[in-house]
This record gives sequence, C-alpha cells and structure tokens, in this order.
Amino acid sequence: MNFKTFAQFLSELENISSRTQMTITTADFIKQLDSTSVKPAMYLLQGRLAPKYIPLEFNFSLKLIIKSLSQAIAEETILNLYKSKGDVGLMVEELLSNWEKYTDHSNKLGINNYEYKPKEKNISIVFEELNTIATASGAGSQEKKMSAYLSLVLSVDPMSAKYISRIIVGALRIGMSEKTLLDAMSWAITGDKSLRKDLDIAFGYRADIGELAKILVDNKFNDLEDKLEHIKLNPGTPVASKLVERESSPEAVWARMPECFVQPKLDGLRGQIHFDRAKNIVEIYSRNMENMTAQYPEIVHSVKELDVDSIILDSEIIGFNEETMAYSRFQDTMKRKRKFDIEEFSQSIPVKAMCFDCLYLNGQDLTSMTLEERIQNLKNALAKPTKGLAILETTQMHSEEELAKYFREKVEAGLEGIITKQLGTNYEPGTRNFKWIKLKANTRSDLVDTIDVAIIGYYIGRGDRSRFGFGALLAAAYNPKDDKYYSLGKVGSGFTEEQMEQMFKDMSEIKLKEQPENFVVNSTLYPDVWIEPKIVAEIVADEITRSPNHTAAINLEANVPGDDSTKGLSIRFPRMKKWKRDKDYPNTVEEIVRMYELRKRVS
Repeated sequence: MNFKTFAQFLSELENISSRTQMTITTADFIKQLDSTSVKPAMYLLQGRLAPKYIPLEFNFSLKLIIKSLSQAIAEETILNLYKSKGDVGLMVEELLSNWEKYTDHSNKLGINNYEYKPKEKNISIVFEELNTIATASGAGSQEKKMSAYLSLVLSVDPMSAKYISRIIVGALRIGMSEKTLLDAMSWAITGDKSLRKDLDIAFGYRADIGELAKILVDNKFNDLEDKLEHIKLNPGTPVASKLVERESSPEAVWARMPECFVQPKLDGLRGQIHFDRAKNIVEIYSRNMENMTAQYPEIVHSVKELDVDSIILDSEIIGFNEETMAYSRFQDTMKRKRKFDIEEFSQSIPVKAMCFDCLYLNGQDLTSMTLEERIQNLKNALAKPTKGLAILETTQMHSEEELAKYFREKVEAGLEGIITKQLGTNYEPGTRNFKWIKLKANTRSDLVDTIDVAIIGYYIGRGDRSRFGFGALLAAAYNPKDDKYYSLGKVGSGFTEEQMEQMFKDMSEIKLKEQPENFVVNSTLYPDVWIEPKIVAEIVADEITRSPNHTAAINLEANVPGDDSTKGLSIRFPRMKKWKRDKDYPNTVEEIVRMYELRKRVS
C-alpha cells in the first residue's frame, strides 16, 4: 500500500463522528493491507512506530519542524501560517500545496533553494524513514532528525506530509484506540463484533496490535479461532494484567469463594517482570505496559540471580525498608519512577518486587494451570532469597471468621486491605471477574473503594487559584462498549499548590481545541479547557449518588431500592489521592454502578 492511500484513509476517519462507522471503515481498510504493510499501518494509526510497551518516541517538537522547514522557507512566513492554521499538519499541507509561492519569496531572501518533488511512496518506506527520525541519537542528532524530516516531507504529496507531521509531534488525534482496532479486526473477519472476545484474549497474551493484525492478514481472515487460541506468552512481550472485582465485606467475599487464598493489598506499582537468560532479556512493565526496567536496577539484578532459564512474574513493586521490614508510602515509591539519578534513589528509596503470581517458567506457559500450581511454581523459582524480589504472603483461609480477622489485621497494620483468589482458577490476562476480589477498608463515610477517573477537562478558577492555571478538574468514567467518557464529578481538592504546578503542566501538553465526540457531558458542566483522556487519577469521595447534572450510568439501572436511572451517577465531595495512575483507562461505568450498589449495601 502506498502512503498516499493511507493518508486518504486518515482524512476519511477525521470526518467520521460515529464510532460504529469508524469501526466499519477501519475494517474495510484492514482488508486492503498486505503482510508487509499491516504492521506499519496499525502502529501509525495510533501515532506510533512500535507497540506501546517499546519506548520509541520521536522527541521532535513543533519548534523543530518549523526550524527544519525554515531551511527552505522564511521562518516568519511559517510562523504566521501556523498562527492562522493553528495545526502543524494544515500548516505543512498549505506550504507544500503552494510551494512555488512560498519559496519564491524565500529565495529572494537568500534561503537555500530546496526542490519539492513528490512521488509515490510505500507505507513501509515512509515507516522506515520515520524510524530513522525517531532513532537518531548521539552528537548532531537534532540536525540528523531535521534533515531526515525535511527530506521526507519534500518527497510526498501535501496530504501525506500533513499526517506525517501530525504523527511526529503526537497530534494525530483521530481517536483510534486499541479497543477500536480490535473491534475493526472482528468486523473484518465476521462482519460484526462477535469475535471480539477471542481477540481480547489473544491481545491479552500478546499485547502487540501490529502482530495480531498480521496474523489476520497472513491467514486471509479465515479459520482464525484456532490461530488465536494458540497465541501464548513470550518473555519480553507484556501480558495484560489480571484485574480484580470488588466486594463490601469479608462475609460477601466468603459467600463467593470459601477456602480462598488471600494476599495483602499493597499500595505500590504493578510490576510484570520478564526474564529470558538465553535471549538476554530482562524487562519490567507497568500495569499499562510502560517499560520501567531502567528505574529498578535492584530488581533487574535480582531476577538474574534466580536459578531459572526464563520466567514471567506478576508483582507489586513497593518501597521496602529491610531494617524495619516496613513498606513505604505510595508517594515515596513513586519517587523511583524517574529517568535520572536512578542509582542514587535506589539507595535512598530501595524497592522490592513482592511477587504474587508466576505466569511463565523455563519455557512453559503457566497461565492455564490452577492458582495452587502457579503459587507452588512461584515458591520453587524464588526459593533463593534475593535483595529485590520476595514472595508476597499468601495464605489459605478456612473460615469466614479467619478471613475477617486477617482483613482486620492488615488494615490495622496500615495496608489498604486484601486480595482474595479462588482456588482452582487459571490466570486470564486482561479480565476482570470474581476469581480475584479486592476488599478495602471502609473508613468513616468513605466509599467501599477509591475510584480511578479520567481527567477530561479543567476549570480555570477564580481568585487565588487562578494563578495556577486551573481551579477544578472534570472527572469521567469510561464505557468500553461505546468507547465514550461520561462525566462523574468535579474535583477541586486533595492537591497542594506544588502539585498544581505539575498538574497544570501535564494538562497543558494534551489540551484540545474542542469537545471530542466521545465525551458525554451536560452543557452546564462544560470545562474551560478540554484535554485528552490520558491522565487517570485516583480519588476518594464521601458518596456516589444519582444526579441530574452528570451522565455516568444514565439509563443504566442499578440494584438499589428506589434507584432513578433517568439521572446519572456522580461523586460527592471528591478529593484527589493520586495523580497520574499507571493505567490507560479509568474505572468503567459498570464498575461505578457496582461501587454504587456496594456502598448502598453497607450504608
């Protein structure tokens, strides 16, 4: 496929507001791809050059694009054009569409005469040239990137250059999530979303959207169920983390899973550890598949000391004091998520990966084994003590009273609560069900649990707070069924002035010009600034109630006496607890309904 065809497809997507129509259009596009073009196309649709777990970024700003183009066109002309267009892609498209007009004036100023010679280019060729820009490093890397960029845009048509420029600066913004791509794959095979569950499972085992799409294309979209079932774990490729459901009390947990295993719930960072001695691989991934390997040298060193050939461990990484045998606060653990002074901080804030599951060992995928078998494999693999790894306390409960006592002990020890796990169950990547249950302390009038929300906008605020750029945030829940975000509440407390500076900086980098089609918010609550839903924050609140002002779970009935589903659910008196969770998506609308039901049950 040539890149011009790809650019025309992107232009078509820009003008589609319906999520279903976007899915069908993308499905038709996928059917046009061949074995060499499918991976580049799938990554570029997300504005990337690789799966998200590979930290390959362009590091090429709008400023550098302007500087690159100013080698051929007067910089003042470019800046004025950007101000009028307000979009890097539209600016570049205009410059190339009227090349002679803009270069004629520039050449009179003595600027070098660059030729614009667009030609047909295969998407794979453009992909490699983009890769050259992203991977340029060392002395003179900035100049190499600029030269490669200018050479690329001067060799393609104006529309292609528009989307190339947007991809490079991270401003593609066509709303193409992995979930939409999985829907489109199912549609390409069956004409509907009926294969989505199989695709979700396959993607959970091998979280590479390009590789998954290539399997479909290589098999000409036929007889894929068997192919998908045989996708298994591979050290170095992250697995979608198993998620937990909620319950309100030890009694409710015991009713669902008697004789369960129980583990403390730690307030750290989910860490998936991959090791393959033969391939010389050691990788550590977060819950959202961010590569964190460089940040935890003590864990890397420890996993190499294990007497195993290969292993994948599921763990909670948390600050840990060996002398006091005490866990650190979440805020201290988070200080280790840094790119600089890593060795220094590894000494002042040592961490330990508290391992609670073993998914792969010595070439064997263990996810189909029972929980008991996986725990035994974990104990065997970690029999030798190491500095950076330990087995998380795992105990089987034999009565409801024993479970309740264990829960109280952990809460009184300052932990968040417990995770219970059903005996005889396998590990299902990316799923959320009652095979694993989270039970957290229900203090004062707080919720049964904290809530993870997407921040979709902010209000500038008044008075003293206005100097920080915002006064309150608009929080939302996510509905994966329609890929939309529904308003849940306004958050205006729980953060300090120091935090507000960083929060505003984070939000300023992802501002939007207008409300996206998949943000469902009443007009009375429109924020001053919309932002991309990339920031997930953890909040606490006093209550979840029905409200005519918010849209989360509107027309979705809850199992609560007197529930009025004509109103949405909202959070009362929310306070920020953690900014920027290591998650791609917030709690779903259905999870919010579940928390609403649990809260009413214990009130």
